[in-house]
Amino acid sequence: MQAVDCPAQWLRAHRPPFFALILAFGSVSWSRFAHAQTAADGREAPLDVSLTPASAALPEAPEPEAKPAPLTTPGSTSLRPAVFLDANLPETGNAGIAPNRSERVPLSECPGDTTHVRECRVHWRSLLIESAALAAFLNAGNLYTGYWYRYETTTGKWFKRWFDSDLGWDWNHWADGNPALDQYVGHPMMGGITNFLWIQNDPKGATVLIGEPGYWQSRMRAMAFTTIYHFQWKFGPFGEAGAGHIGDHSTHIVNGEPRNDTGVVELITTPVGGLLWTIAEDELDKHVVRRFEESPRKPFALMFISFLTPSKATANIFRWRPPWYRDDRVAKANSFWSQPGDSDEPAESVDDSEAPHPEAVLAARNGQGPQIWPHPGGVHEFGAWWGLSLVSGHIWGYAKDVNYMPIDVTYSYLTNPGAKWNFRYAPELTALAMLDEPQPGSTDVFTKRTRTYGSGISPVGFRANFYPESRVQPFLSTDDGFVYFMDRVLSPQGSQFMYTIDIGGGVQFFRRNRQSFTVGYRYQHLSNANISHYNPGTDTNVFYFAASRFRSKGFR
Repeated sequence: MQAVDCPAQWLRAHRPPFFALILAFGSVSWSRFAHAQTAADGREAPLDVSLTPASAALPEAPEPEAKPAPLTTPGSTSLRPAVFLDANLPETGNAGIAPNRSERVPLSECPGDTTHVRECRVHWRSLLIESAALAAFLNAGNLYTGYWYRYETTTGKWFKRWFDSDLGWDWNHWADGNPALDQYVGHPMMGGITNFLWIQNDPKGATVLIGEPGYWQSRMRAMAFTTIYHFQWKFGPFGEAGAGHIGDHSTHIVNGEPRNDTGVVELITTPVGGLLWTIAEDELDKHVVRRFEESPRKPFALMFISFLTPSKATANIFRWRPPWYRDDRVAKANSFWSQPGDSDEPAESVDDSEAPHPEAVLAARNGQGPQIWPHPGGVHEFGAWWGLSLVSGHIWGYAKDVNYMPIDVTYSYLTNPGAKWNFRYAPELTALAMLDEPQPGSTDVFTKRTRTYGSGISPVGFRANFYPESRVQPFLSTDDGFVYFMDRVLSPQGSQFMYTIDIGGGVQFFRRNRQSFTVGYRYQHLSNANISHYNPGTDTNVFYFAASRFRSKGFR
């Protein structure tokens, strides 16, 4: 048994194109959390104090005619009070303090900041959230795609096996027994992803290009973070030692010697190879990608060029940005979805988190620009969702012990705007469906289950959202369509073509007025409708997570 311990091994061991899927999913993760990356050029001083001599308060004391000259340069912004000098004040007290400023400096000023203001420090909260999301994604992939990985994780005393996995690490061999593609491509790519997780949360390095001052300091800090992160992934409770218990049991034989999928190579190629991978992507970004972005492009064109920098694109997705997003510039997508109305401002920079009351919405902001849609959502919705069913149902189908994982691209159209509840036509495209079932008559534990992939479409789909003016909208849904698999499923006498029908519901949460994420459930039936000699059918209980973006023509 070999665990899938990095993206490339997953890519090698299983047919779904991992990075293509994650980039496609990220293309609808449509904009950004508001930047907290701001810096200050202020100086420490007490607030609202003016140091003037006592004589200045006497009636015969002349009033200063000159205005205070700020020490800060014009245009500088700071969250700290500005210190100024007044030449008309006596030498013993010619200093003063201006009121606290509310402006914030751009992110681009953080690399040169020497005041250590809060806005230019590492964003630890976002970094921990994104890092945890990456670890959860990798663990979920390992657990779902590896039968023995699930078995080892759920067997025995967990704490003891985790401890034994750390002690059982093989320090005497360079190779870990996995293919060279994993060791010398997959691990560096994973190191590149974690490097960019750090870089995008480090204001001092997020906008620095290769060759500029501060670049190497930023990338070395990123490599240090990757080293710590990967050691946790290999030895920590939330990595392969805790899930899969890699290291405490033999997985294969090499030259008559039992091995356990561990080796020194993994601890070297991830941070060191990851640094080289990051430098290569930075070079491509500076000299190739930047030129491609000089004029607005269609999202699919930007998606295509994102494959030149896959680690950066993947890291962007984990912070809910489009794969082509850049901190040092605006990569403008020229599309219906990314450019609201006739505004020249890119959608990524529009903050629509504070929508006015519905009575005031139809008036344009300051009398200019497109009108504002009255409530969270919009007429057109485009999104994607990922679901998983580990338990078969018993209402219509009778094939048991079937696992099902669909990944769908969705669109919906609001048919009754202005109503007290929203009715949407919601067809779906099943980009990938994975069906995992027992292999009849197999006595080999390694082939006791088989996995089959397919794709399909559900042209008949509807959804009813309740409380449309709220940021939390419960809904009911139903879809009807088909999935075509690469092999016969549910039975050797079955069919590759399976009709699907489902009913379900969930809750849609709007983090911004035009962006949402959804947690939902579907009871889905798969059947060939007796077009083959045998039709067992199966029912799945799919729990899913979705992300969506909304647009209304002529509105923002």
